Amino acid sequence: QLDQMLQADKNEALKKALFCGDVSLIEELLDSGISIETSFQFGWTPLMCAASVANFAVVRLLLDRGANACFEIDKYTVLMAACSAQASEENILNTVELLLSRNADPNLTCRKQMTALMYAARKGYPRVVAFLVAHGSHINAQDENGYTALIWAAHHGHKSVILKLLELGADKNLQTKDEKTAAELAKINKHLEIFSLLSLAANHSQGGYHKTVEQEAICKFLTAVSNHSI
Repeated sequence: QLDQMLQADKNEALKKALFCGDVSLIEELLDSGISIETSFQFGWTPLMCAASVANFAVVRLLLDRGANACFEIDKYTVLMAACSAQASEENILNTVELLLSRNADPNLTCRKQMTALMYAARKGYPRVVAFLVAHGSHINAQDENGYTALIWAAHHGHKSVILKLLELGADKNLQTKDEKTAAELAKINKHLEIFSLLSLAANHSQGGYHKTVEQEAICKFLTAVSNHSI
């Protein structure tokens, strides 16, 4: 019973160290015999915990100690956790790059058929989105409700992600199961600037937009943005 209590204490200490980013304590606990695949609440492993806060140093340590970069729980992957992290985009990008270098699959889907790219687009991380697409993420994949990465970004009002996805060739005409385009969802959610951008992009691709003063300004903006990396 004492051994069990000590083990429980170690597990709790490890969990706290993971979220605090205490690398030396994590190493000490792992050296004491705690499994690299220890299961916490909801079945999360140490790597899943570290990825969920995009702590690059801890993620690298765990991977170097043998953690499974392809781990998933209930079809939710470590890569998805990193793309959903509430952290600096730089940390998330570094973490995603590391996971992909260890063979994490960017095109796996969760129970809702969402990919890591959709999670990154929903959270508003344009550099992560660009990196995932450059490394094989299917840009026009649709989830169980027909949402693409572009539609998720439009729904949440992430202009920088939308511009990056359009630059990379995302299809702005795809519809959800409710027959809504990215532009229509932007309008419904009162992201009116994004609605204008997407409407203009759609009309421009069809060769039939009318150049009002506002549309000309947006067109110039889109052209300028397309010449610069976001």
